[in-house]
Amino acid sequence: MRLKRVLLSVHKWVGLVVGIQVGLWMLSGLVMALLPIEEVRGEDRIAAPTPVLLSGLTGVLPVAEIVAGKDAVTATLTTVAGEPVYELKGSEGGSVLVDARSGAVLSPIGEDLARRVAVADFAGAGKPISAVLVTEEGGDYRGRLPAWRVSFDDDDSTRLYVAANDGRVSARRNGTWRLYDFFWMLHIMDYSTRENFNSPWMVAFAAGGLAVALSGLPLLWFALKPLFLGRRRRLVR
Repeated sequence: MRLKRVLLSVHKWVGLVVGIQVGLWMLSGLVMALLPIEEVRGEDRIAAPTPVLLSGLTGVLPVAEIVAGKDAVTATLTTVAGEPVYELKGSEGGSVLVDARSGAVLSPIGEDLARRVAVADFAGAGKPISAVLVTEEGGDYRGRLPAWRVSFDDDDSTRLYVAANDGRVSARRNGTWRLYDFFWMLHIMDYSTRENFNSPWMVAFAAGGLAVALSGLPLLWFALKPLFLGRRRRLVR
């Protein structure tokens, strides 16, 4: 019965190791299912946009004057924090903001404008307490760079990231998101970027789970075999 001992050893020890991760999968899945996704994404604290009639704006420079001498494929008249701007997109896909009244290049935007963008976007009870320019990915932000991290003093420690090039909110982070992100990390087993669903750890533990299942099938037969043999002997008698 050497085969039975080998299968039993594999089933027991691999099952013990894999079982810990299976428990973490179940726990993390439960937590993520319980957290409202709107709160995780910060969508419950997005302010309703205030419509601005671009046709009613005064002192706006003509688009031909704005794009003159610039690498612009498209020019779109829009608003940032309630002020009219032209968003110019170049041949390489980047965006540049230009003040529609003065023609001054706004990109990369400064701290004051980033704060105003964040305040206009945020519908929570808190106020901005700091603004830090982020130039490298890390922590709770993995988006367009550079970006301003504007922190609020609300009850969920909200952080809004404002992309410096186009003045848009590129990410919304809060305490609920950070809790979700921690369990998401445990769930996909990517402990660095938390984006790779095909991490080596995931593959290894999935293979371990398959080994537990396959080794358990012959053990099930060994366990049930005496029952079938005993029943057969009784029928023969």
